[in-house]
Amino acid sequence: MIYKVETLAKGTKVCINSTHRFGTDAFLLSDFCGLKYAQTALDIGSGCGIIPLRWKDRGHKGMAVALEIDADGTRLLNESIKLNNFENIIAINDDIRKWKSDMQFDVITCNPPYFTSGKPKDDEKKASFRHQITLTDNDVAAAAYRLLKDNGKLCICQRPSQLAAVIYAMKSNRIEPKIIRFVRQRKNSEHPWLVLVDGRKNGGVSLTVMPDLIMEDEKGGFSNEILKIYNKI
Repeated sequence: MIYKVETLAKGTKVCINSTHRFGTDAFLLSDFCGLKYAQTALDIGSGCGIIPLRWKDRGHKGMAVALEIDADGTRLLNESIKLNNFENIIAINDDIRKWKSDMQFDVITCNPPYFTSGKPKDDEKKASFRHQITLTDNDVAAAAYRLLKDNGKLCICQRPSQLAAVIYAMKSNRIEPKIIRFVRQRKNSEHPWLVLVDGRKNGGVSLTVMPDLIMEDEKGGFSNEILKIYNKI
């Protein structure tokens, strides 16, 4: 298998290829979920496993499971696990709609396909990662309800245009949206480019909208909050 190796802030090596890479949204989601030291966690549609690998890079010691429908992504993560000599991280090649597990999780994350309409321009495999062909918001919420501990959290990042669909999917599966945070490139950006949503299994009805997360400072560099998320300060 041909791959490149990227290195995270604290030395964790991440194997990637042209199909399974990672971007800013994965970093933001891995931070937003607030995973605690010993909690059990599942990342759905994990790709190269960037979110579980980032958890480990930041000191997470609990069990982390990375579920990916494409075998190449799972192989990449297994290579990363070997390179880093990590324990308590498992790469599983399966479809979340069919996967069964005796484990119950404290936290589930998903960076799902963003597009629900339009004709995919990519090849079939790449299109399935970008368009909701093999995984929908409702699929994620239904699986999360089945696999979460009571009051466990499901955290998703999505395009703001899909926020209503995410909330509907969560509530339809008895996951109550609790926290919403929009992400803007700059303070004066007309529209946010991403939204982060935290929902709790069988949670009470209350919703907090956090202040927007701003990517850039006035000089065009990373904001202090982004530098902290990237472990740069």
